[in-house]
Amino acid sequence: MRLSAELIGSCEQRTNPLGEREIVLRGLAIPVIEHLGVTRDAFDAMDLTDNRLGRLENFPRLARLSCLYLSGNVIETIDPSNLSKNLPNLTYLDLSHNHISSLFEVSNLGEASKKLEFLNLQGNPVQPILCSFFLP
Repeated sequence: MRLSAELIGSCEQRTNPLGEREIVLRGLAIPVIEHLGVTRDAFDAMDLTDNRLGRLENFPRLARLSCLYLSGNVIETIDPSNLSKNLPNLTYLDLSHNHISSLFEVSNLGEASKKLEFLNLQGNPVQPILCSFFLP
């Protein structure tokens, strides 16, 4: 399903248990990120879990956004310049159960998201490789 302004307007918008304004775009088979500018940077958290996103790119300027839930997509690549420029306050990023297999993509995240405090990569092909670096 295409992520249109109408779809964004009809999705659940709530205050989550942490007191953050959140928009829920979960399980809609969204293939690409588009039209998020219509949110007018009104949300602290965005739930794009269980869609069909293949690339983490094309975000408009969302300075307020600090939490991004992207679990259960098919994300393989990340556009670090887009994240750095348009999501400057991102502190929580859940990329669990995607298709990220390259350490290069993970290092790009670190360079792009200077305020990132939590990154979940569980269930990605890169995870066993990352864990092996920290084993004695």
